[in-house]
Amino acid sequence: MQVIELKTISKFVLDEPTFVALGTFDGCHMAHKRVLTSAFYGAKKQRVKSLAYIFDTVPKSYINGEIKVVYTLEERIKAIKALGIDYLCIDSFERVKDLSPSEFFENVLKGELFAVGASCGYNYKFGKNAQGTPELLKELFSKNGGGSVDICEEITSGERLVSSTLLRELIVGGEVEDLFSLGSCYSIYSRVEFGKQLATKMGLPTINQKIPEGKIVPKTGVYITECEIGEDVYPSITNVGVRPTTDRNGEINVETHIVGYSGYLYGSYIRVNFYKYLRPEKKFESNEELFLQIERDKKSAVEYFK
Repeated sequence: MQVIELKTISKFVLDEPTFVALGTFDGCHMAHKRVLTSAFYGAKKQRVKSLAYIFDTVPKSYINGEIKVVYTLEERIKAIKALGIDYLCIDSFERVKDLSPSEFFENVLKGELFAVGASCGYNYKFGKNAQGTPELLKELFSKNGGGSVDICEEITSGERLVSSTLLRELIVGGEVEDLFSLGSCYSIYSRVEFGKQLATKMGLPTINQKIPEGKIVPKTGVYITECEIGEDVYPSITNVGVRPTTDRNGEINVETHIVGYSGYLYGSYIRVNFYKYLRPEKKFESNEELFLQIERDKKSAVEYFK
């Protein structure tokens, strides 16, 4: 997949027609994958290239006035690439936010991306003040040389509408295990930092990481997780919180004990995938009591992956 960042160049024009998938794709859940897959097969049918068009930020994902995403930009790129899309165009929301729906269609979809068709969700909006709808997109294609538009219907899981909003609610509630049935997952990919090494002194070495800026923070507590180290994966347990037994600064930290690994990871970038919420964070009376609980958590993680 060729990745093109539109904001870094003055003007970009493809030299071949495309079938475009439109959306934010934050969390890349099953409804998003339906849109992307529709573009993939729409392109095959018309013998053109498939293209996903996204913004470098997720404009609507605001919680408490801050952008809180399920997937970082890098994670969105990885998820879209896995679906076989030919091109990924990353645009700046600021660059196009004041374009009317017809201007966005003419200048971006037709003028820059050579779109001969598109796929989008039933609730997709575009153009200034989100005035454009999927029905208007169909009309614009019809009036400008034709082109198919596949409007993907909503998907529900039980009685819940599958959406990025639902993913955020599940993550904040600690229900990370439910994400897998929706075609998504929660993970942290960041640099391993030096900590106080108190766990190492107890014989249970851990890695310390920060949650990437702008990424949604899961419910505090202990999770069954999995660590990707190179080509290998290891079961692990991860504490998200303020470490009340050993720390008093109140800063959210991610601390992971990797089962069966003892290598040097400081400075490395490690991905930690969250599988299941195990228990709330707790203040223990002593480090020894904490040690015994971590041993029990380790056994739970190993048993889970069996």
